[in-house]
Amino acid sequence: MKETFEAAILRRKQEAFAQIRRDLRDGLRRKQLEDRAKGIPPPKPKLGAIVLEFPPKLSEQQLIRRQQIIDQAWERVREERCRLEEVAARSCHRGPCDSDWNL
Repeated sequence: MKETFEAAILRRKQEAFAQIRRDLRDGLRRKQLEDRAKGIPPPKPKLGAIVLEFPPKLSEQQLIRRQQIIDQAWERVREERCRLEEVAARSCHRGPCDSDWNL
């Protein structure tokens, strides 16, 4: 059975990643053995977990207010897009089918 080009590429990528993982693992093992031979203790695990408080539930009024702010911002974006399209339509030569192409 003949291997497709895509399958061959995928196989090569998998082999390359497997080799990289082996090299990294072997390098780490060698470093740990060297450190142990030199009497360097292994690094202590870092305790970096931060517990965050869950945000309080918003009231219906707060949710409505936030949605109104989002809606207003979206409306401004839509208006600005329309304005920019109008400016572009008046000033840009877009292509051979435009009315101002030959100007």
